[in-house]
Amino acid sequence: MKKLLLATSALIIASSAQAADLGARPYTKAPVAAAVPFSWTGCYVGGHIGGGASRTGFTDPAIASANPAPVTTIGLLPGDRIAVNGDVGVVGGVQVGCDYQFSNNWVIGLAGDFSGTDLHGVANDPFFAGKSGNPATLSSRTDWVASVTGRVGYTWDRFLVYGKGGVGFAHDRYSLNNFVDIGGAICPTGVFAFGPCNASASTDRVGWVAGAGFEWAFAPNWSALVEYNHYGFDSKRVAFVNPAGSTAFIDIKQDIDIVKVGINYRFGGSAIVAKY
Repeated sequence: MKKLLLATSALIIASSAQAADLGARPYTKAPVAAAVPFSWTGCYVGGHIGGGASRTGFTDPAIASANPAPVTTIGLLPGDRIAVNGDVGVVGGVQVGCDYQFSNNWVIGLAGDFSGTDLHGVANDPFFAGKSGNPATLSSRTDWVASVTGRVGYTWDRFLVYGKGGVGFAHDRYSLNNFVDIGGAICPTGVFAFGPCNASASTDRVGWVAGAGFEWAFAPNWSALVEYNHYGFDSKRVAFVNPAGSTAFIDIKQDIDIVKVGINYRFGGSAIVAKY
């Protein structure tokens, strides 16, 4: 019995010593979740709203269908120019595009947008008075603009600054109102009665667009932007037909400036991964 007690005591002492030699179990930290840097690579769709203004120049080359000799409609001499500076109007529309991020901080992309507009202006002819003592007026109205552009930008994670350029499009309507004649022909209103001459025309424009902007990715799939664009449309000859059948040809040049804010839904987005 005495021997059994001695053996049991020795076993207990040996086990305690071995446990002491092993020491405390080491503590292992849980993995830390780390956000992957935001990637601008991917496609997006969105909408925008803003304001803009147009500047339209009407130049009379003194060409009319009813007169082989030079005859002016809006100017005193051939080449006279009348500027129609429009009021600030509202624009709003949609955009779609794709971006590719490379070399860590650089982004290139291709995009298209379409905006309905309320851009218009009216000016009086400074060279001739109209009928009945009222001024002769020229007006310009832009119904929509669109563009297909490329862009290059530099990004700081979720912030992107970029420049863009490409092809611009617009649909315009023009009118001449209360003129004494258009294209050298007066406008009859009855037998031996003549009234004011009014004529209108519409055309689609193709030109260039350049701009710059700032975009902020405020959520994995959402970004907000502010952007400025300038549209340039070179001179285009437009025909104005009066009720008497004569046609006056006017050269029209236009510039449009637009500032807009927008929001995009971006397909994809940065994920969260565990960092050990």
